[in-house]
Amino acid sequence: MFKRVLPSLSLISQITLLMLLLGLLGIGGMSLAAWMAGSIEGNAHAINKAGSLRMQSYRLLSEVPLQETSARYISQMETDQNSADLLQAVERENLQPQFLALRQYWQTTLRNQLLTAKHPQDVSANIAVFVGQLDELVAALEHKTEYHLQQISLIQHGLLVVTLLLMALTIWFLRRHLLTPWKSLLAQASAITAGDFSRRYQRNRVANGDAHNEMDILGDSLNSMSLALAEMVDNLAQRVAEKTADLQQKNQMLDYLYRVSRQLHTSAPPEARMEPVLKELQSLTPLSGIQLRQYENNSAEVFNEFSQASPRQPDSPKVGEHADDGGESLSWSLRDDRENYGVLLAQLPPGQYLDDDQQQLIHTLLEQLTSTLMLARQAEHQQQLMLMEERSAIARELHDSLAQSLSCLKIQVACLQMHADALPEEDKNLLLQMREELNTAYRQLRELLTTFRLTLNTPGLHAALQHTVDEFSRRMGLAIDFDYQIPPRSVPANQGIHLLHIAREALNNVYKHANATRVSLSLQCHDGEISMNICDNGDGISQDIGQQNHYGLIIMQDRASTLHGKCRVARRPEGGTEVTVRFRPEALPVNPQEQV
Repeated sequence: MFKRVLPSLSLISQITLLMLLLGLLGIGGMSLAAWMAGSIEGNAHAINKAGSLRMQSYRLLSEVPLQETSARYISQMETDQNSADLLQAVERENLQPQFLALRQYWQTTLRNQLLTAKHPQDVSANIAVFVGQLDELVAALEHKTEYHLQQISLIQHGLLVVTLLLMALTIWFLRRHLLTPWKSLLAQASAITAGDFSRRYQRNRVANGDAHNEMDILGDSLNSMSLALAEMVDNLAQRVAEKTADLQQKNQMLDYLYRVSRQLHTSAPPEARMEPVLKELQSLTPLSGIQLRQYENNSAEVFNEFSQASPRQPDSPKVGEHADDGGESLSWSLRDDRENYGVLLAQLPPGQYLDDDQQQLIHTLLEQLTSTLMLARQAEHQQQLMLMEERSAIARELHDSLAQSLSCLKIQVACLQMHADALPEEDKNLLLQMREELNTAYRQLRELLTTFRLTLNTPGLHAALQHTVDEFSRRMGLAIDFDYQIPPRSVPANQGIHLLHIAREALNNVYKHANATRVSLSLQCHDGEISMNICDNGDGISQDIGQQNHYGLIIMQDRASTLHGKCRVARRPEGGTEVTVRFRPEALPVNPQEQV
């Protein structure tokens, strides 16, 4: 019957039947084991309770003679004897006689003796009898538990043998009805893979000659498919060639992006990093005239331009406009949620277009460029904060030391002048000169502290000078003309600080002495030399400045010498004063944190 029923089922149904038999056998075995394990549930708790009774009996023996406070121990003893775990285990294992004898001994003998005993020796023998009865009860519980465990072990071993036999039957069935046909199908598939489409699957029929299982159906399908594969080979070869070319292009783009990532994070100058990137981008896309403009402080008016052709090129047309050769001008903004770092410009020749891969390449490149410029700007901002913190610390030290000393000296000189009536005229003049010199030193110190306490919200020399121009414009009540025409990040931080102080000193002189109605500050760069001019139309500086103690001018001269440059202060022919500083900036540091 079994042989007649199995062929009428599908292969999946036959395997499912065997799996169900295995599953039912396993579930039955586990259920039986769980049922038997449930029969000994609570034996461990009962044994623990018996052990607790043993410990409590010894504790009561140690408390003899018992006091009023020992009543709770006897109450706890009786509560544990009536524990539900202990009672259930005794009833389940048919140990009522032993338990009843134990309880009766406690109630009739041991309890009363503990209450009346005066010395531990009076009840020690009774305690030993009680503990012996407890040990017999525990031994009986352990024996019952071990018996149940042995039964569970025997049942599990029997089920294991039956399971192994059924598994062996399943393996034989799978080898005969699944593995052998599967090897035949694999042999035909291997032949098809090798290009041989003549091999066929031989179907094994049953006795009636017409029934077959899923493996036979699969073999018939594979036979039909092999006929169609021969016609598809040529088409697949063509498609493979197209895909290979596409993958090669994508691999080239990925390799380019990898090299771009390494190139942008090297220690080379910005132009040495950017120009090879733009040049190779032009070779991978139909774009031409690619330019990268790096903005300073989010301003499109002040930028540093990089190009694969030359360091500076004419402005490209706006987006959507057509270039002179008829192509379209494209631009991509380099920005994030907070700042605008620059723009990428390019020309798209007529009749050309960017496919999806090229657009994705440009998009990924834009993300890398934006990330690089963002990290550089964050480094500059961090350096600016460090400089401001250091200058603020110096200002605090000067205020707490030198400023206090000068104030004290001013007070002492004033006291001397109040009591100088009896001094000679020469000494009085000397005291007056000392007071004037102290006032001058104190005023210069206050100006120096003001400069050191200057707070800049954005990094860069342009931002610092713009902040200074805005400050003195408010103080003078007029608009100072500001013309900044030097490339971004062309002045190192150490030189930029001196240049900023010279500008502040010159504008402070204009504010205090010039009575000007027009003031201008301009910076130019010619042949690698930077010049800064501060001009006004005020009263003009005295002709005999060399014979006077112009400490501000001396400070500007010293700072210009520190820049390895020159500072020239002269009257303008049309009226007013012109301060000119010329110097050549030092080589820019590789680390952008040291640039301004």
